[in-house]
Amino acid sequence: MLISRVDRPPYRGELPLSLRVFVAAHKPYDMPDDGVYEPIHVGHANATVKTGFTADDTGDNISARNASYCELTGLYWFWRNTNHDAYGLAHYRRYFAGSGWRGVATGEEMRDWLNAADVIVPRRRNYVIETVRSQYTRAHHGSDLDAARTAIAELSPDYLLAFDRVMARRTLSLYNMFLMRRELLDDYAKWVFTILERASRDIDVSSYGPQQKRVFGYLGERLFNVWLEKNADRLKVQRRRIVALEGENLVKKAWGLINRRFGRGRAH
Repeated sequence: MLISRVDRPPYRGELPLSLRVFVAAHKPYDMPDDGVYEPIHVGHANATVKTGFTADDTGDNISARNASYCELTGLYWFWRNTNHDAYGLAHYRRYFAGSGWRGVATGEEMRDWLNAADVIVPRRRNYVIETVRSQYTRAHHGSDLDAARTAIAELSPDYLLAFDRVMARRTLSLYNMFLMRRELLDDYAKWVFTILERASRDIDVSSYGPQQKRVFGYLGERLFNVWLEKNADRLKVQRRRIVALEGENLVKKAWGLINRRFGRGRAH
């Protein structure tokens, strides 16, 4: 079955008030004091820790796949089981930044952004010495990308050019984080989960260690950029700063990138 984008004019009116930003978490954590945020316990089906947060293993769900899909099990759950006008996905330690250097965006701020843009995503990371493809191949398994490309060629060939363009670049929006309205979430989620399901037939995670087993979460980050690239002519995309509540060790990240560039330090 071929799948492709739905050609629908972008939203250009005042956004309704029903915005829900789901915060992916796997352990108890202090959450923002703003009613727009809803913590979701991703991987709840196999969890040994109780959080009291909304669980991702009710209704139609893929919670049991969390070890490989990461925060995408939460995305799948709220896509299939909730109904809001607009959605966001954040992490318990990582949010879109609002006013103030360390401030987490408020619901009011995010609604304002969505009245000026169709999709809000994190600012791009610049790999500088690597392309998106070469960085992935050195940090993970290049065959994962091949499986994703094969899936696109089979199910959604009109996305192949966008895939190749993204892979050849040196910048990428990460974390599977976004804000967008319901219609766009439907378009994106249907596309990405169909591609990942097909790619999973060609990816054997049985030999992967804990970090590499997160393959579908990693692929989801890349595929989100592919979806944005393909639909760039109909979407107004705004890229915003991310605030990490526990900080980001940028020196460690850069050192890891350099080590992998010279064939050292790929995680298992």
